[in-house]
Amino acid sequence: MPLLAFCIRLALVAYVIALIALYFMQDRMLLPATLYDAEPPTGHHAGYDVEPWHANGHYAGYVATPAVDQPRGTFIVYHGNAESAENKLPLAEVFLRAGYRVVLAEYPGHGKREGSRTMKAALNASRDALAAAREQWNGRVFLAGESLGAGMAAQVIRGNESTVAGVVLITPWDTLASVAAETLWIFPVRWMLHDPFDSIAALAHYASPVVVIGAQEDTLIPVAHARALASAHPGAHPMLLTDANHDDWFDAMTGERWQQVLLWLGAG
Repeated sequence: MPLLAFCIRLALVAYVIALIALYFMQDRMLLPATLYDAEPPTGHHAGYDVEPWHANGHYAGYVATPAVDQPRGTFIVYHGNAESAENKLPLAEVFLRAGYRVVLAEYPGHGKREGSRTMKAALNASRDALAAAREQWNGRVFLAGESLGAGMAAQVIRGNESTVAGVVLITPWDTLASVAAETLWIFPVRWMLHDPFDSIAALAHYASPVVVIGAQEDTLIPVAHARALASAHPGAHPMLLTDANHDDWFDAMTGERWQQVLLWLGAG
């Protein structure tokens, strides 16, 4: 019995230490360092130009401008974790081909942007990107976010419902808390998160088009979360990629599928 009691106490101590570590290290877990450094995509490309973009006087990503007399509006792209703005040029090209200017938003501590790599800083930067884009250019503004970026895009809409013309959320969560609870089920993560990043609640008063793209084989954010998000928002347009996972969804997006997304958004 003394040995059993000792083992139980040891397990409890280890559990409490793990709880404390998870609480204070959650930003590092949610926002790991960029997996690889990519070269800045600045310069002239076929049909568009890319240059560094600034918000509030600070580097905040890139802006890609199509070779047209007048862009039809602006898309702001929010990338996922372990990525940087440099990685999102292929996604930007979808909207550039449709005649839109594209902002590749960067979070502090990612890519070439200095600052603290925290969820709070990333969210503040995401909101600043919308405010800066609206200040710099006229026309409609759409948001597009992938994974973590989908969570950021949803939160940016809260309080800005009337200024965002539409949003596409790719491999999203419904709430960060629900995803974390599945992964770390042994811990009370719903009470430990600094912010539950509830995308359902963030979109509750949003009346403009919402497109939700889920990947059937997604093991990082299981597709059930994309389904839950789409189901919770009246009028949302779900698109299921049956043979795609969290990392290769873009390869599954054909030209016809992108055209459908743009039509749903009213941006086609």
